Amino acid sequence: MVGVVRLQQLAAVAAIWIFGGPALMLIAQPARAIPPFARQTGLACEACHTLPPELTPFGRRFKLNGYTLTTRPPLVNDVDDNKQNTLWLTDLPGIAVLAQLNYSHYNRAPPDTGQPYPAHAQSDTYQFPDQFSLAYAGAVSDHVGAWMQLTYNGQSGSVGVDNIDIRYSDHTLDNRWVWGITANNYLTFQDVWNGIGSYTIPNFNTVSLYNNGVAGAGTTGPILNALGPGVVAGIGAYVFFNDSLYFEVSEYHSAVAGGASPVVDSVSLAANGGALDRFAPYARIAYERDWGYNSAEIGASVLYANWIPSNGYISAQQQAAAALAGNTYTPSQTFNPGAIERYTDLSVDWQYQYNGQHNIFGFMGHVTHERQQNSPQLVAATFTGSTPSGSAIYTNPTDTLTQFLVTGEYFRNRQYGGLVSFTRTTGTYDPLENGGNGSPANQYETFELDYVPWLNVRFLLQYDVYQVVANNQSPFNLSNANFPNSPGFTNIKAGNNNTWVLGLWMDY
Repeated sequence: MVGVVRLQQLAAVAAIWIFGGPALMLIAQPARAIPPFARQTGLACEACHTLPPELTPFGRRFKLNGYTLTTRPPLVNDVDDNKQNTLWLTDLPGIAVLAQLNYSHYNRAPPDTGQPYPAHAQSDTYQFPDQFSLAYAGAVSDHVGAWMQLTYNGQSGSVGVDNIDIRYSDHTLDNRWVWGITANNYLTFQDVWNGIGSYTIPNFNTVSLYNNGVAGAGTTGPILNALGPGVVAGIGAYVFFNDSLYFEVSEYHSAVAGGASPVVDSVSLAANGGALDRFAPYARIAYERDWGYNSAEIGASVLYANWIPSNGYISAQQQAAAALAGNTYTPSQTFNPGAIERYTDLSVDWQYQYNGQHNIFGFMGHVTHERQQNSPQLVAATFTGSTPSGSAIYTNPTDTLTQFLVTGEYFRNRQYGGLVSFTRTTGTYDPLENGGNGSPANQYETFELDYVPWLNVRFLLQYDVYQVVANNQSPFNLSNANFPNSPGFTNIKAGNNNTWVLGLWMDY
């Protein structure tokens, strides 16, 4: 009897591979490994991932097909007169627990708040947990799947709605076309490649002392990286042709968490430092080719967004810059929808994978160029010391930013490995926006060693090395304005922020 059951399971898996064709029959998993998908499909994590959260070609197709691929019959189902499913309930709840913990040690800690250097209480941080999540992930019906996540964030000490991606998908009879609709609350969370966006590698969250962070190790970056849960929500449509060509068009709107109404007003602006004005269109195209153990992708995307800033969004940097000159600058108003920043982000990304039986190699990254046009009422005309007149928050009517990121990784037998990542950001000098000498430049490297005793448990040792930080192109100097609690802290350099991270990631 056991042998018959085993043969039935193998036959089901074989049918998925043979008849699902290039597009599979049902859908692709979210960008992070999660046990409900393994339970639903009957396949181990390695079918969809090289190492989480990086997806294999199979995993990308599982996600693009809407998280619906399964080898298990529904526990309860019903059909109408046309043999169409009207109810499809799985016998397994798609619930998972995800936990991330880390211990960080800084190369040179800043002084304690209100205390002169060398007080060292901030030399180490212990995030226990850094993040703790409950997630539903899997099929809702034969054509609808979802990823819905609730997360406790140790850095903010809050619990809130995290990543959400709800999809409807279908395909043509010959499986050459897969198409779908996605509703999500995180720009790029719907993506299936790891060279750009929310699941760029390296992915493990790190705490940084450098305090105008956007993503990753915590430095200036394009707005493309910052439109996440509690900030935006969007809906999009996509097609995947001939197992190779992907095209998506999406539209995002302000979705400020905690607002009494969806209206973009002064209250919602202050909730997260600003809000999108009306709609932000996003388009994505990518081409993938798979052969043997190899997979390669090249893609491009464009985002156009109007952002309404609030005083909370800019006051930290501007007050710090003014303090250096002995002045005080406190913005006197929350800007109205007529005062906007227009962002255009153009990105090119790539990803290569070798997913062999014993060796895994990956090479991925992106180049993103951002053009920021500032409304005239936000641009300074006159100064008193370093204090701008009126409500100006920019020196230039137009600012630009270019970010380059590249990562190489290697793993042996899915147990031992690591990665090296390089990030470089440059842009126009704008003292009002960036403080200090006005440079948004930063450069840092991440070195990581990983041990994966089980596919759902990962230990890592990471070292983040800062060569250049914003406000000073020199690798030897860092403006006091951007190093927290800096009074009395002399001989500041970019390397002061170098960070050792000992981390644990697991889910079950």
